[in-house]
Amino acid sequence: MNIVDQAILNALSINMGYHYGEKVIIIVQDWNPLFDKSLRKGFRRSSSLADRMLRVFQNEGISADLLSYTPTEARNGADAPKELLERSSHGEIFFLTTPFSLTHTHFRKSLSARGARVASMPGFTLELFEEDGPMNVDYREIKRITEETAERLHKARFVKITAPGTEMVVEIDRENVHVSSGVLDTPGKWGNLPGAEAYAPPVHLGKSNGFFTVPAGWGGNAPLPYPLRFTVQGGRFVSVEGENPEAEKFAEEKVRPHLFGAPGYEVLAELGIGTNPNLTAEYIAKKGWSALTAEKIAGSAHFANGNSFSMGGKNDVPVHIDWVVPGVKLEFQS
Repeated sequence: MNIVDQAILNALSINMGYHYGEKVIIIVQDWNPLFDKSLRKGFRRSSSLADRMLRVFQNEGISADLLSYTPTEARNGADAPKELLERSSHGEIFFLTTPFSLTHTHFRKSLSARGARVASMPGFTLELFEEDGPMNVDYREIKRITEETAERLHKARFVKITAPGTEMVVEIDRENVHVSSGVLDTPGKWGNLPGAEAYAPPVHLGKSNGFFTVPAGWGGNAPLPYPLRFTVQGGRFVSVEGENPEAEKFAEEKVRPHLFGAPGYEVLAELGIGTNPNLTAEYIAKKGWSALTAEKIAGSAHFANGNSFSMGGKNDVPVHIDWVVPGVKLEFQS
């Protein structure tokens, strides 16, 4: 068996804790011809991944199905139709191999509530299973590191995050600290693959303040062509600014609608800390931008706007965007 196929089986056995006879369901999103054609490549890559995983599982005699639906919105956090949830009622292990994230949706939350183990894999590609990829790591060690980081979050009232152009203080909702180690082997467990990160929502509209700068080439759903500085006051994003007219125009047209387009979009929804040593800035530069992988880089932090409800917070809106900052220094404050 080749390296990629073996890593796919490891994801099922190690990451998801598969037991003989369990039902595996792979969820895919079909192309919507109303979307911008530039997005089509992402749909093809996700579909190819799903097909390969299905073939590997079935070749090993594992009971696996592939279920699809056509999304109506081209963004992360848009919910799946209720009909898909009904079609998924027989599943115990789920791989959400989709271009757009279902992590912070009622669909995912409903699966988890009934005890399914769910791996959300938005933008995931077969490359991540390769020998130097983030799925070919010691996930038991990553689990240990991530749990230690989460424990530090749980004990801290505030976390100070500094980096070039960044000085943020986040008030942590300590009752809702989560471990996304990539090991999802107990009933109701969910998270993103690849692992890993420790994360929590801030205290809703609490004492989170400061600013952070996302460098050019980094970003949220897509890499930014210019560095942008985001400012947070009282747990809300209040501005995003570029350093020149071109950057300001980009921020106005491409970023501010996702921060200020509707009530609740501007709420600071998450602080996440990456813990995967196989993920580096060099790996992202080589393979291309993906927030799914970039937010897991050891030594990075990400700040999200929008939905915090799915992780125990109070803000229930249909958008969640992670803005990744590399090379951070963390100070946990009681």
